[in-house]
Amino acid sequence: MKVNEIEKRSRKIFDELHIAQSEDMNIFCRLTALLNTDYLKVPKDFFVGKICLDAGCGSNANATYSMLKAGAKKVYAFDLDESIFTTATKLLKEFDGKYELSIGNVLKTKFPDEFFDFTYCAGVLHHTTDPYKGLEELARVTKKGGVLYISIYGSGGLIRDVEVLFRDKYVKEPKFKRFIDNLNEDYLIEMWNWVVSTMAEHGDKLGKLIPKFLIRQMLNKDLVLTIKDRITAPLYHQSTEKELTKWFRNNRFTKIERLKRYPKQNNIRKFLNPFYFQYDHKFSRLLYGEGYLQLKAIKAK
Repeated sequence: MKVNEIEKRSRKIFDELHIAQSEDMNIFCRLTALLNTDYLKVPKDFFVGKICLDAGCGSNANATYSMLKAGAKKVYAFDLDESIFTTATKLLKEFDGKYELSIGNVLKTKFPDEFFDFTYCAGVLHHTTDPYKGLEELARVTKKGGVLYISIYGSGGLIRDVEVLFRDKYVKEPKFKRFIDNLNEDYLIEMWNWVVSTMAEHGDKLGKLIPKFLIRQMLNKDLVLTIKDRITAPLYHQSTEKELTKWFRNNRFTKIERLKRYPKQNNIRKFLNPFYFQYDHKFSRLLYGEGYLQLKAIKAK
């Protein structure tokens, strides 16, 4: 697939996912809560008066929302095509005049050198054909003394291997592609009900003991959208903490720090939260390898 085809396909996939997320306020609230000063380990007034970038903001622009809510002077946000305007402008309406949405590409941005106090790029670089070219652009537009934050897929682990297999299957097998494209929470609930009913018919009542409301929560829309994200995206480049840390050092960044959070999942992924949080545990390494890399660094003056 050519670069522009990958970009178009990625944007279309994530536009649909982000619109679905924005239609559920529980999901949108979870996403906007991801970026905060406690997580970044910065003062409570860190964003106040700052010029910020949300690189690859997505249609729901949740990080832009978070930065503006925290007092940012102005946030510039971009993504690959005009589809971002329809949804993002509705979600950001309370911040009119304090943000600027545009079409752009993290591999070559329109912004001048050393323009941003805080540069943010979450879950974007691993979907590009050249993550390090994107990093160079992000570094270029960050002010000396400014903060650059990225989150990017780590390499290795059994879960990553399974995701790669499923992505390949999604591309090559039309039947599996239709299944993933049409997957919804009702299908998961139907599957669960069939399983427990069949168990009960054979004298195993365990499944029936689990409350229906709990199953409905565990197998919800947010879970379905996550599954589609992991399988339908054309690229999920994998990186290591060591190579990214080396890049930051070589490009004159200091105070390089890997951040972590205990996620606020609202479905069956709750049982994965310990793996996400304690990424260096032996069980986490087995399933997720390097884990999800969340790095913050300061550009040297």
